Amino acid sequence: MTAKRVALIIASTRTPRVGPAISKVALGVIVPLLPDHITVTVVDLKDHPLPLYTADPIIPAGIPRPIADTAYADPATNAWSALVRGFDAFIFLTPQYNWGYPASLKLALDALYHEWAGKPALVLSYGNRGGGKAAGQLRQVLDGLRMRTCTRGVELAFGEGHDLGGGAIGEGTNNRWRAEDKKEELVAAWGELADLIDTEVPATRRD
Repeated sequence: MTAKRVALIIASTRTPRVGPAISKVALGVIVPLLPDHITVTVVDLKDHPLPLYTADPIIPAGIPRPIADTAYADPATNAWSALVRGFDAFIFLTPQYNWGYPASLKLALDALYHEWAGKPALVLSYGNRGGGKAAGQLRQVLDGLRMRTCTRGVELAFGEGHDLGGGAIGEGTNNRWRAEDKKEELVAAWGELADLIDTEVPATRRD
């Protein structure tokens, strides 16, 4: 089968943060399930800062296709475009901030358009109550980008005694995730994403 590349995007850029630790937990479940033709790479938004304002004369949806390596006025956006174009599907790992997802992720999404369209996406969220409100908002935006978003998602709520600034996963949180069968949820969610990856659907333009 044709080789496929999946990016696991860590959305939080705060310091300290627990996103990298949770990404390792997710990979620990997903990697043993990978078929030979699919690979997963971690993409940390902290390593790919983008400008809030650019000199581009047109919105991303108006960028002509095929997208050139110099399609955008800003070099960082061109680099981000090239990186995203190189992946076939995405897992978005997002925290919930004040009932929403981080501005860093919204900026990364809105900087592009065609690079996302038509590609499968899975949302993993986390927070004191699992990040369901952030996940719901993110799914709306992914649908607006014409991504093929999984119906399943995984909400990871912190356990008793979680240190919001510690950047690590405590035993109370691990115990809660085991009790709530979060591993099984992630296995099922990955299975849906894998099916979407192997179902070719052409990207569509914005209505």
